Amino acid sequence: MKEKVIEIFTDVTGSDELQEDLDLNLFEAGLLDSLAIIEVLLQIEERLGIKLQPTDLEREDMATVNNLTAFLENWN
Repeated sequence: MKEKVIEIFTDVTGSDELQEDLDLNLFEAGLLDSLAIIEVLLQIEERLGIKLQPTDLEREDMATVNNLTAFLENWN
């Protein structure tokens, strides 16, 4: 799951910086914004088959690779 999340974030942000620090806050680093969030959600649905609405997650849930991985692993 973590590898897929890394792939999604790397593709959406165009940066491989997050691969070096899985706890890097992507909002604070300027790598994620509101449009990128929508793209991440679309990629999650396409690649993982998990359909999420923006209201299903808090900003903190998507802030880092580790946070999103934990959220998705606990999603039901």
